[in-house]
Amino acid sequence: MRFDNVVIVEDNYRNFYPTSLSTPISDLIIGGLRYYEHIALWLMNMGFDAKIYVVTRDYLSRLWSGIAESLLSKVGLRYFIKYVQNISDISGPSLIIHTSLLPRIDTLNNLVNGIGGEVRCGNRVLLSFTDDGNVNNVIDNCDLPILDGVWSVIRWNTYLLRENLKYLVKLVGDKVVDSDVSSNAVIDEKGGNAIMIGATVESLAYVRGPVLLGSGSRILPHAYVREGSVLYAHNVVGGEIKNSIMDMHSLKEHFSYLGDSYVGRWVNIGAGSVTSNLKNTMGVIRYGGINTGLTKLGSVIGDWAKIGINTSIMSGKYIGQGSNVLGLIRANVPPFKLCINDDCKEYLLDKVVEVYKRFTRLRGVNANENEILLIRAVYDASLHEAPL
Repeated sequence: MRFDNVVIVEDNYRNFYPTSLSTPISDLIIGGLRYYEHIALWLMNMGFDAKIYVVTRDYLSRLWSGIAESLLSKVGLRYFIKYVQNISDISGPSLIIHTSLLPRIDTLNNLVNGIGGEVRCGNRVLLSFTDDGNVNNVIDNCDLPILDGVWSVIRWNTYLLRENLKYLVKLVGDKVVDSDVSSNAVIDEKGGNAIMIGATVESLAYVRGPVLLGSGSRILPHAYVREGSVLYAHNVVGGEIKNSIMDMHSLKEHFSYLGDSYVGRWVNIGAGSVTSNLKNTMGVIRYGGINTGLTKLGSVIGDWAKIGINTSIMSGKYIGQGSNVLGLIRANVPPFKLCINDDCKEYLLDKVVEVYKRFTRLRGVNANENEILLIRAVYDASLHEAPL
């Protein structure tokens, strides 16, 4: 089947709240890479020359490309990607992938080689070929791995690390690229590869694969980096981390625990802070009132949030963008809140912008004007988007 474009369409972004307020679902990190990077990796391995388009919301289509970094680009892999608001902006034969479909490369190979029309699960479209808007035969398949919400990112993260990143190693030629690993660090790959791209692992750290340590990331002495950990870019980690994803410029430098969690950009997690990922009852965890089917689910922490020292966040709770929390957090925290325990008040937008600028200076980088525009756009969106 010939196609000129791969079009990634966001599905049910509400279930990815609050992360989806400030990041297209196509750019959430799962299995070590952003969603669309798995698609790009698949195209490269198959030898397909196709452009990637992401259909997302207006303010994200305008601002996102000026913010996000790409791990694939760091290792010299090139591809075309463009963010648009409407699918009508794209012309030519297209393979349309909905973000409900887990981007496992072997699955994509089987689907694309085996169909000439549309794959769906009930009323949910997962993948389709279009030529001038026409769809041919329809296949119903509900056995495929599905991303129902942000909790599914945690559920499938370690699995996708094992399944897809072997294709990255194949293209790059090595598991460790431009990285500095202390001779006194322990790298345990019995459970999966430890992939390092421009990373530093310091003395007496213990790293258990599968993990991905991205560009500019640093593992501090005595840190315990467990299976499923993804430090995408410019992260610093101490203490213990397990099956958790950290986006660009987020820090967890001191003794603390981060488990089965998703952390956005420009987040600081203070010393002694803990994310609970297991209920005392060992029961299934609900996220925003939705039964996730998971007994292990930590926190979802939005971009620009700050977690104060000795903060404890109960399992399955989210901290919204720009929020600043301290103490025992037993309830979800919407974006732009200042909370001590469960007592919350509004956190001024200009203060969030000011703290972001201070953080960039602390990290020795320039503030990104697109990031500041995004903070303001997310604030406006949060006023009209009811919390999950």
